[in-house]
Amino acid sequence: MPELLMQSTSPYGSRRATLLRGDGDVYLYLEDVTGAVAETTSAVWVANERPAPTEAHDPTRSDGGPPRMAPDGTRHPDGCPPLRQVELVWFEEGDAVALVDESGVVAVVPGWGGREGFYGYSRYAAGQTPIAWALNGEADVLINQKVVDSREFWSWRRSGAWNHIRSTGQAHLEEVLGPQEAAWPLGLSKFPEMIASRHRFGEHDIWVTATTGLSAQRMAGVEEYVDNPESAARIELVIARTEPDQVGAELLNALAQVPFGRCTWLGEGHTVGGTVGSYPAFGADKASLLLTSEPPLRGDLAPPDLRGLTRGENSPVTYLWVLVIDEETFALARGRDARAAVDHMAATGQGWVS
Repeated sequence: MPELLMQSTSPYGSRRATLLRGDGDVYLYLEDVTGAVAETTSAVWVANERPAPTEAHDPTRSDGGPPRMAPDGTRHPDGCPPLRQVELVWFEEGDAVALVDESGVVAVVPGWGGREGFYGYSRYAAGQTPIAWALNGEADVLINQKVVDSREFWSWRRSGAWNHIRSTGQAHLEEVLGPQEAAWPLGLSKFPEMIASRHRFGEHDIWVTATTGLSAQRMAGVEEYVDNPESAARIELVIARTEPDQVGAELLNALAQVPFGRCTWLGEGHTVGGTVGSYPAFGADKASLLLTSEPPLRGDLAPPDLRGLTRGENSPVTYLWVLVIDEETFALARGRDARAAVDHMAATGQGWVS
């Protein structure tokens, strides 16, 4: 039976890391724990504690255990140095974890581990093997720096950073929108703390509700899909209504749980839903949500410009407007062609107020 050496759940509660000792080899597992049953997303070989087997590794071992590393796949065929004073460090995004000792990173499962034959990096791997890639060169430098940054991030978050996050976010909204009329906590998890606040937009009969706190941490997966991830990694959500009701806040509450509750990201042109009647409070014909930082005008009235807030190392925060759209608009936006959908809304008199 494998021996459990160490286990940790990410602060967001969506991933679990487990360090296991098997038949001569140690593995680091990363699991998705958002569903009813945990699912392994990746497992990287960390080290061989005994001499590597002379035969090539066999992924279909009869005992059901993970494959052992072959002699040419480890820097220490006779046995790696023992693991001492190791700890698990979660990346800021919550989708990756590193095993670290006093000398640096021993092994890591990055967010893209478990895809296309890549499972992670190990200090003791030699070359690119089917169960671990060598941690050297640029990857070694980048990942060790990421661990340093993530440690600093979690230390900051646990030191009472929420008061600063909340005050700076609310000050930004009040500068643009005016004083808040009401505010509500969002979600139940410790990280990230979030609130939604409602503001009347000038003298108009328009009430804008926006989140604060979602942007305090980078979302997972952005680097894999966006050429300039710094511009898309931090968001807040915002919605406008013609009356000061709770409907907008309730919608933001559900949507704000997605990035860190599911270990994913929300960005420009993304849609949610797609079934007519899914949002009855906004109209029987509404089928989906469209997220965009550039919503259409409401007649001649432009939406408030919410740009200017920064987080982290002066990373820009994008406020994504949540537009509740009909089936026709959803068909245009389905391919993440947000501009075509927004142009259609403008042409048909649908503005930024839901």
